[in-house]
Amino acid sequence: GRVVDPAEVIRRDPQIILASWCGKPVDVEAIARRPGWESVSAVKGGRIHEVEGADILSPGASVMAGLRLVHEIIQEGMKT
Repeated sequence: GRVVDPAEVIRRDPQIILASWCGKPVDVEAIARRPGWESVSAVKGGRIHEVEGADILSPGASVMAGLRLVHEIIQEGMKT
């Protein structure tokens, strides 16, 4: 039930977008096509990343795998 205001995303202009939907794959193209988001740096740079829900939304050891993935995504984003 977490919803982010699309206008706030545009205003903040993130360099990276991390997305996770429990039980179904993330539709990166649908995210990129949201009205006004073509100006968002993450969309322009193709830096929308899916992170498995089990790796970031569930307590336990799998959170470490998710943390590692998020770290790698951020580090890669800093290179560009």
